[in-house]
Amino acid sequence: MSAEEVNQQTPAEPGAGPSAEGASAKSVSSKKIEANRRNAQQSTGPKTAEGKANSAKNAVKHGIFVKQILQGADDEEVAEIELLVQEIRDCYQPIGKVEEMLVEKIVVENVRYARILGFERQEFSRDCAFFNPAVDRVGRYATSMNRALSRAMEDLERLQAARRARESAAADPTADTEQPPVEAVDATAGESGA
Repeated sequence: MSAEEVNQQTPAEPGAGPSAEGASAKSVSSKKIEANRRNAQQSTGPKTAEGKANSAKNAVKHGIFVKQILQGADDEEVAEIELLVQEIRDCYQPIGKVEEMLVEKIVVENVRYARILGFERQEFSRDCAFFNPAVDRVGRYATSMNRALSRAMEDLERLQAARRARESAAADPTADTEQPPVEAVDATAGESGA
C-alpha cells in the first residue's frame, strides 16, 4: 500500500473519525502524512539498466494472469512469452498498477490468440475439416480472443492518454485559464453559423 493510499484511508486529525479498518485503528498525524508524502516523492524505482531489466521481469514472475499462462509451458514457450512481455512493456511503458494489469492482459490475450491459431491449424489439417464442428468453435474462440486483445490495447491507450493529459495539465497550470471551457467554444461555434 502506498503512502497516498494510507493517507486517503486514515484521518489526519486524532478523533476525526474512524479509519477504513474500524474505529479502534490509530489515527496518523499530519506530520507523519507529510513525511510519507516527501518519502514517496524520492521513491522513483530502479535507476540502472540492470535494475530496470530485473524489474521488467516482475510481470512475468508475479503477474496474476501470466502465472496461469506459464503453467505447463515448456522452456522455449516461457522464453518466447518473457520476450513478448519485455517487448510489450517497452512499447507501452506502463505506470501504475492498472496499466501493469492491462499490459499483462495484452500479453495473456496475445498468447491465448497464438494458441488458438495453433489449434485452428491442427483442425484445418484434418480430413473433411469443414464438416467438423471444432473448426467453427475454434473460429469463434479466435474472434473472441482477438476482440479481448483489441479491447485491452484500447483500454490501456485510453488510460495512458488520460494520464498524460492530467500530467500535462498539472505541469502547466496556466493552460486552463488561457483556453475557454469546451461549453463556451461549442456555444460560440453555433452562433457563428447562424
